[in-house]
Amino acid sequence: MSDLTRREAIAGSGAALTLAMLGAGTAQAARSDENEPHVVVLPVTPDRVAVVARVGSGEVLKASQGAESRSQTAVKDIAVLGLAVAKNARSRVVVEVADTRRAIDVDTRVEALRASELRVVNKRVALTNKDKPKKLATAGAVVVDARLQHPIKRMIKAAKKDKVDLEAVSGYRSFEYQESLYARYERRDGRKAADTYSARAGHSEHQLGLTIDVRGADALHELEESFKDTPTGKWVAAHAHEFGFVVRYQEGQEKTTGYRAEPWHLRYVGDDVARFLHERRDIKTLEELFDLPAAPGY
Repeated sequence: MSDLTRREAIAGSGAALTLAMLGAGTAQAARSDENEPHVVVLPVTPDRVAVVARVGSGEVLKASQGAESRSQTAVKDIAVLGLAVAKNARSRVVVEVADTRRAIDVDTRVEALRASELRVVNKRVALTNKDKPKKLATAGAVVVDARLQHPIKRMIKAAKKDKVDLEAVSGYRSFEYQESLYARYERRDGRKAADTYSARAGHSEHQLGLTIDVRGADALHELEESFKDTPTGKWVAAHAHEFGFVVRYQEGQEKTTGYRAEPWHLRYVGDDVARFLHERRDIKTLEELFDLPAAPGY
């Protein structure tokens, strides 16, 4: 969530530079030869995975594991779906797409989850105080998972070409920092109100290091829902997906996410998933995309 001032964001994330280096990723991919579609399976929660395929528009992606089966039609050459698997275990997912069929092994145990760029955290799915990005890097004024460094820099550069001065003002937050931040808001506004705009410790996407809050250099409507109507907010809505980001908490989705709209809160999900969501305007949350239960409350 994006309930920090710029000064708090920088101070809160700066100390995180000393974290350990990120090890080898655990993304599972299958590509038998150049004629077969590119398919990646990544853990999303301890008992659910995302299947992402690059395939011709209109093709149907099918995936199954045991008795569980799901399908999705590709849009603009991308198809994405969520699939239930064994909890905290290795599973074998069978994927059928473009007249090909293959089995892909996937791991949803904690180390694999920590490496997944599609890991979901919400009011029902929590992190622990041991969940930390394994490699962090600076991007402008914020510290983030190292995988976001180049996408953020490219996005800011592209915005500048369009005469939009975009700034990232909050990135990674530790479990402990989020705990103290939420406590401050709870004391000020009460728990019920705080829960609509601030995450409790272990439930913040910022702890993943895969989320940033942005604003215009003019700070116009910073951290306000009206940010969406500013030139910067409009640019973000139109172009963030080109750099692998989605607006995570959209207007009208409170019953699913539990948070009011935050047009400045950008979650990194990678180019393919971001592009798919941009084209599928009817899918507005990661919960819906990955067939997860709504998480309006704890």
